[in-house]
Amino acid sequence: MGELTIKEIAKMAGVSPAAVSFVLNGKKGVSEKTRARVNEVIARTNYRPCLNSRRLFFKKSFTITLAIRKTSSPFEDLFYFEIAKGLLERSKAFGYNIGFAEISCEKNVVPLPDVIRNKDTDGIVFLQDTEKAILNEIDKLGIPYVVVDTHTPDAGITAIYADYELSAFAATRYLLERGHEAIAFIGSSFLPDFYLQSFAGFKKALDQSSLSIPAAWIQIDAADEDSAYRCMDKILSSAQIPSAVFCAGDIFAISAMACAKDRGYKVPEDISFIAIDDILLSRYCEPKLTTVRIDKMEMGRLAMKSILAKIDGKPAPSVAVESDHIVERNSVCRL
Repeated sequence: MGELTIKEIAKMAGVSPAAVSFVLNGKKGVSEKTRARVNEVIARTNYRPCLNSRRLFFKKSFTITLAIRKTSSPFEDLFYFEIAKGLLERSKAFGYNIGFAEISCEKNVVPLPDVIRNKDTDGIVFLQDTEKAILNEIDKLGIPYVVVDTHTPDAGITAIYADYELSAFAATRYLLERGHEAIAFIGSSFLPDFYLQSFAGFKKALDQSSLSIPAAWIQIDAADEDSAYRCMDKILSSAQIPSAVFCAGDIFAISAMACAKDRGYKVPEDISFIAIDDILLSRYCEPKLTTVRIDKMEMGRLAMKSILAKIDGKPAPSVAVESDHIVERNSVCRL
């Protein structure tokens, strides 16, 4: 016997092909009695849907493209790795493959990858803020898309994002509540909107306590471990030493703590540290890092839910994940 088709399974179960597809894809829309009947036929025949058959039947590629940039690659950035992991986890449940494609934009010229240009994907998930020129090209092709971890949610774009102003405010308030008033800031001006949000939250918390800090304690040139180390070195070279440092990312804090220890300071006894992200490394550095948790796996799961809704022509509103949950570890002490 040749490979069974969805139509043949439907005939054997006495239901429509659409009902079989609902069962195969774990969707609602069929009764439990129908679902049980279809599952019984699938189990009895050991049916495994052929991807090519599904593509022909549903007129879909069953592929979601994760569009990556050099600044947001899940292969290099632990934050985006966890988002990609959440996306992959949910894709399995709906029979979708995840493909990766690098995308760029220089002087408003957008060389689209073949998988997108040829429309061999049902939808696209972008990581981080994406230029209008790129999104305009995707709109011309009519391919649904979702943007994850945008720092400037747009009313016309479905986005899964965190409120980094709230995260920074929560982190700084946490330090203030533990007696710290001399608090330095390490952020990244290379992502302007992210920097503006995180600094706004930091400053809001200080303003509420009527506090000001030396200009040398505001370092905005962090982009990776090395530059964050240099930012901390500048803070420690200033006339005054802070009792605590807020970092706009875990990787910045981990490197800044290393700098402080290299300069002979004890963490957290001499200088406390707090950050945003809760990446895997924050649990294993020494001391373990207190941070604001951004649920990156959930961002990936929500992105998959939203892109599937858009592929099916359903509404998919933007979603903000919880952005003020403090994960207490060992890098902050009370004064």
